[in-house]
Amino acid sequence: MNLLEREQKEFRELTSSEEARSIINTIKIRPVLKTLQLEHANNRILAEDIFSGIDVPAFDRSVKDGFAVKAQDTYTATEMEPVVLMNVGSIAAGCLSGLTLGPGEAIEIATGAPIPEGSDAVVMVEHTTSETGNILVLRAAHINENIMRTGADIMKGERVLRKNARIGPREIGVLASIGISKVTVKELNVGIISTGDELVQPGSELGAGKIYDANSYAVAASVEECGAHPIIYGIVKDDERAMSDVIDRALQECNMVLTSGSTSAGVGDVMYKIIDEKGRTLLHGISIKPGKPVVIGVVGDTPLIGLPGNPTSALSIFNEFIAPLIYDSLETTPPFKTKIRAVMGTGIRSEGRKELFPVGLIRGRVYPADKTSGAITTLAEADGIIEISEETEYLEPGKPIDVTLFGNITPVDLMFVGGQCPGIDLLEDLTGMNFRVINMGSSRGLSAMAGSMADVAGINVAGHGEYNLEAIRSISLHNAVLVKGYRREQGLIVRLESNIKSLDDLPGKKLVNRNRGSGTRALLDKLLEELAVKKGTTKTELIKTIPGYNSGSRTHRAVCEAISSGKAEVGFGIRPFAETMGLKFIPLTVEEYDFLINKEIMDIPQVKNLLSTLRSHDFTTGLPSGIFTYDRTGEIIDDI
Repeated sequence: MNLLEREQKEFRELTSSEEARSIINTIKIRPVLKTLQLEHANNRILAEDIFSGIDVPAFDRSVKDGFAVKAQDTYTATEMEPVVLMNVGSIAAGCLSGLTLGPGEAIEIATGAPIPEGSDAVVMVEHTTSETGNILVLRAAHINENIMRTGADIMKGERVLRKNARIGPREIGVLASIGISKVTVKELNVGIISTGDELVQPGSELGAGKIYDANSYAVAASVEECGAHPIIYGIVKDDERAMSDVIDRALQECNMVLTSGSTSAGVGDVMYKIIDEKGRTLLHGISIKPGKPVVIGVVGDTPLIGLPGNPTSALSIFNEFIAPLIYDSLETTPPFKTKIRAVMGTGIRSEGRKELFPVGLIRGRVYPADKTSGAITTLAEADGIIEISEETEYLEPGKPIDVTLFGNITPVDLMFVGGQCPGIDLLEDLTGMNFRVINMGSSRGLSAMAGSMADVAGINVAGHGEYNLEAIRSISLHNAVLVKGYRREQGLIVRLESNIKSLDDLPGKKLVNRNRGSGTRALLDKLLEELAVKKGTTKTELIKTIPGYNSGSRTHRAVCEAISSGKAEVGFGIRPFAETMGLKFIPLTVEEYDFLINKEIMDIPQVKNLLSTLRSHDFTTGLPSGIFTYDRTGEIIDDI
C-alpha cells in the first residue's frame, strides 16, 4: 500500500441532513455566567430577570419648556382674552427649588425639571407672552398637561428585562436609566481555528499559491451575531501535532470549538483523526451540498466541529446546523428573521442531491448567487441559502421558497450585472438606494437580462451598427428597454515613464487584457482588427506578437494594478482608474455605456429614481474625468 492509499480515508456513510439535526440536538452546551460592565454587554444574552429599584422618572417632571401653573387658573384663557399670572420664580433641570405654587401664580420651568408643589399642569412657552413680572397665558391647559408623573415610564419593582433577552442599544438604555452599571450575562465561548498550509492572515503579504483566511472572520462574526463570544486562535498548518496542540488549548478555554478545513478524506485532512483520538465522532459527512466535508464530535462535554474549508460552504453549514445549536444553548432566539418566504425570480437546475444553494434576494425574489463553494465573492453577493431536495431537478420561476438568511441583511433595491463603471457607483450614491453590482462584463449582462436574472444590465458593446443595439438585436432580446447612458474615453494605460504612445507600439509589449465577454475587450479587438488591416496582416497574426493578449482581468482597476505592479506593460481601459492610480492614459476612442432595464419594472419607484438621477445635473457634474453625459442621456429606446 503506497503513502497516498495509507493516508487517504473514505468518508464514513454520509448522514442525512435530518439525522444530522437530530444528532446535533443531542449536544448540550452549558454557558458560564459572567458579570460585565454595561458598556461591554452589547449583543450578550441576559442571565437573569432585571427589576427596577427606582421609579422612572423618580419625580414629577416637565416634558416641555414653559410655566408650571394650576390648570384651573387657565381655563378661561384665549388669545383674545389671555389670563394674567404672576411669575414667582424659575426651576432649571436638575434643581430642587423648594418653590410652592399659589393661586394666580406661575413658575418658569425647563424640560426635565421637577414640578413644584401646588402645580398640576405646564403651559408651553409658545402659548404665553411676558409682561413685567407677569405672564399672559394664551391657551387653556388641562390637568397633567406636559407633566410626566413619577413612575410613568418605569415603576419601582417592575420587571424591565426578562432572562435570556438579547442586550442591544435599547436594553442598555433601559439598564442605565435605572442605575445599573453591571449585568450578568451568559457567556458561551466559541473557539475558531482555520487550518491549511495555503492560508495567510489578512494584512500579510500574499505569496504564490496562498489565499487569505476568510473563514476565521466570517465565522467569528456569525458566532457573535448569535450572542456567543468568538475566540480566534488563528491559522494552523496542516500538521497533525500542531493542530492537536491548538485544539487542546481551545478545548480548555471554550464551550465549543469550530475548525474550518482539514475535514474531507484527502491527504492532509486530519480533523476526523484528531476527534477520534481525543473523543468520539458523532458524524463525518452530511449528505448535502456543500456539506459533505463536515465532521462533528465531542471531547468530554465540549463539541468539536470541523466545518468545510470553502467560505460559502462553511457559512452555509454554520447557519443551517451550528447557529441553531448556539441559540438553543443560550435559550434565546435570533435578533432577526432567519427564514423568510420568497419566490424564485429565475429557474435553478439542481444536481440531483440535497443542496444548500446560495442566493440573492431582490425585492422578495430569489436569484442564484453561486460561483462554486470556493468563491469568496459568493458570500458578498448572497443573502442566504435555499435548501433543494434530492427529488427536485428544477425550481421554476415564480415558485414560493424558504430562504435561510446569512444575517440581518440590508434590502437590495436594484441588481446590476454587466461592465464595471464608476458611473454606477455615483448613481447609487445620488439615488440613496442599495445596488447589488456584479461586474462580469457586457456579455454576462446581456445573458443575465435575457434570463431575467438582472434588473439592469450595464453594457458597452461596439459593433458595426449603432452602439449596443447590434448586440442586443443579435440575441433577440424582447423583455427589456435600452436607456442611453453616457460616453467614456477608452485608451491605453501605461506607467508614466513608458515609451508606448499608440496601438502601433503594442507588438512585443506585455499586455494585461480584460476578461472575455467584456465590452472593453471587444472594443480593443475591434481596434486591433483595424490596425491589422492597416498593417496588411490579420488580427490573428497581430495578436501573436502581443504577449498577454489571452489574459483576462475582470475590472478596469485590476488592469491598472497589474501595470502599477510591473506584471504588465500596457492595458486598455477607461481614464478614471488610470488617473486615480497615477498612470498615464492615452485616449484612443469614445464609447457609449448604456443600460438595459427589465420592462416589467419600468414603473417601480426604484427605476423612476434611477432614471431621474441619470438625467440630473448632479450626476452630470459628479462624473469623473473621461466620462460625460450628452444629449441622448436618459433617452428610452423601446424598439430593440
